[in-house]
Amino acid sequence: MTSHDPTHCRERFATLLAGQNAQLAALEDLLKHEYALLEAQDVEGLENAGSARKQCVDDILRFDDERRALARGTGREDDSAGLHSLLAWCDPTGQLWSAMQEYRERTQRCREQNDRNGFLVIGRMQRAAGKLNVLNAGTSNGNTYGPGGGKNPGYGTKLTTRA
Repeated sequence: MTSHDPTHCRERFATLLAGQNAQLAALEDLLKHEYALLEAQDVEGLENAGSARKQCVDDILRFDDERRALARGTGREDDSAGLHSLLAWCDPTGQLWSAMQEYRERTQRCREQNDRNGFLVIGRMQRAAGKLNVLNAGTSNGNTYGPGGGKNPGYGTKLTTRA
C-alpha cells in the first residue's frame, strides 16, 4: 500500500510542499500589491486583489488539508507532532528540510505583510473616525449626519421655498 511506503510518501510530501510554497510566494506578491493598492486608495483594485488573495489562500489550505490527509493515511495525527513523525519516517536523510524551511519563512513573511496591510487599514479607519469626531464636536447629540444635522432630535428641519 502506497500510504505505508516511505519513498512514495516523501515524493507526495515534496509535491505538496512545492505547491504550497509556490502558492505562498504568490500570496506574498499579492499582499505586497494589495499594500500598494491600499496606499493608493484604489477600491476597485482592492476588490480584484481580494478575490485573487482568497483563491490563493484557498489553494494553500487545500495543500495543507492534503498534507494532513497524508499524515492520517500513515496512521499519524494531523497535528505538528504527527507532521514531525511523518517527516522522520519518510525523510530520514532530510531531503525535504530546505522546502520545509522555505515554507516556514514564506508563511512568516506572509503573516508580516498581512499584518502590515491590516495596520494600514486600521490607521486609516482611526483617522476617518477622528475626522468624524471633529465634525461631531459642535453638535449637541454628536450626530452630525442625523435628522436636523444633529441639532434637532426630531425628524428633520422643514424647508420652504418660493419661486
